[in-house]
Amino acid sequence: MIQNLVQELAKIVGSDFVTDDYWVRRSYSMDSSMFELLDAKSPAIVVRPGSIEELQEIVRLANKTKTPIYVRGGGTACAGTRGTRMHESILIDTTRMDKIVEIDEESLTVTAEAGVTWGRLNAELEKRGWRLGVKGPYSGYAACVGGSVAYNAVAYASTRYGLIAEEVISLKVVLPNGDILVTGTATNPNAKRYYRYANGPDLTGLFIGSLGTLGIIAEVTLRMYPKADYSAYGAYTFKDYESAHACYYNWLKHWVAEDVAWYFEDGVSVMTPELYEQGYVSLLTYVVEDVTDDLVNARKKLLDSIALKYGGIPQSPEYARQGWIYRYELLPRWAGKIGMWQWTCHLQSAGGTLRALKTILGYIKSRKEEMEKKNVYTATVSVAERNCGHISTSVYYDQGNPESVELAVGMAREIARIGMESGGATYKPGELWYPHTILKNPVYREALIRIKKALDPNNIMNPGALSLPDKWEEV
Repeated sequence: MIQNLVQELAKIVGSDFVTDDYWVRRSYSMDSSMFELLDAKSPAIVVRPGSIEELQEIVRLANKTKTPIYVRGGGTACAGTRGTRMHESILIDTTRMDKIVEIDEESLTVTAEAGVTWGRLNAELEKRGWRLGVKGPYSGYAACVGGSVAYNAVAYASTRYGLIAEEVISLKVVLPNGDILVTGTATNPNAKRYYRYANGPDLTGLFIGSLGTLGIIAEVTLRMYPKADYSAYGAYTFKDYESAHACYYNWLKHWVAEDVAWYFEDGVSVMTPELYEQGYVSLLTYVVEDVTDDLVNARKKLLDSIALKYGGIPQSPEYARQGWIYRYELLPRWAGKIGMWQWTCHLQSAGGTLRALKTILGYIKSRKEEMEKKNVYTATVSVAERNCGHISTSVYYDQGNPESVELAVGMAREIARIGMESGGATYKPGELWYPHTILKNPVYREALIRIKKALDPNNIMNPGALSLPDKWEEV
């Protein structure tokens, strides 16, 4: 059966772009979450289409043979997004589908194939005098546009522009039967892709955060803006959380910064120990960008005045600048300095961030002695996202020490539980969150099942993801 599929796939993409070689399959057995680290599962076949037409034919073949499909972009997902039938699946690597389809100045949009990385997309737009609102996730040199939308990722500049989802104008999706669906204004064959909410229900939103369970995102259309040649940075420290939160909340509610980050006590101690030694429990940073120096200075003046009002102590703006200029290098730099980690990112209401933070930090302190023995530690940061606060505790661990890994897994799960019980919401779906979200709401889950059964009657698209059934006979 596998050999027959390999031969059929070779007819579609060419023999150089499909394989069932053990070592190649093994290299696709995990993404960047600890869930695959603990239980790596190789696909049966890896295929790398180079066009939407090839992607369509692959999906039609999988649907005909009822073979599960898993879609992978840059492999940087970090919350346990894979379904449970990976070992029998065709894994579709989208990274050959890397064309920038159109930079449409009339519509103020850019359309790119799913396999384009955020690093490349940003660079190409800036060459033409344009920029993205959201710049892409922290892994933007590797993360692909299609995967980030399917994952509903957070991004640089989410403070001003929101999650990646909020900048999506239109999608081109290959449905489980191989048909192509185009959303937004492009539903009208005579119209360009310039607005999302048009011609009926928002079908674009159906596929954002779907983890490829309903269809494969082949092209993404995003808003674009004039290139911002002017920028400013600021950093302030605080010795109590209440003042820091007041500053954070007021920075957030004015929506004038591209990026606002709040490093909490454990994050300050790990990332900026020189500030921690001076007794600071919080570091707040901001970034502003705009098309004129006057606009940048006006926004900077407002942010600085708010920080000073709440007792912020000015620090070198390099704390903000370095993180922004080298934004896609943040994760490898942290990994080199700290080690492997599992994120627990979730949203909170803007004013509720401090309440949730205190509960999470209290839990971390209760495990301090055990953490020291097993070489586990944490760094907590919040990146403001429009009208939402955000808390992300990264749990760092020794990958070669089973006791360290076990403790980190348990702590990540507990922090996720605390976050949800403190009124949080997860924007990116994954195994870490299902027990506290989808599985807590049977009506929501049943609606998802009904939608998936209608679109994917053979249940080939990432079966088992989103906590949905492996096989329909289990329902």
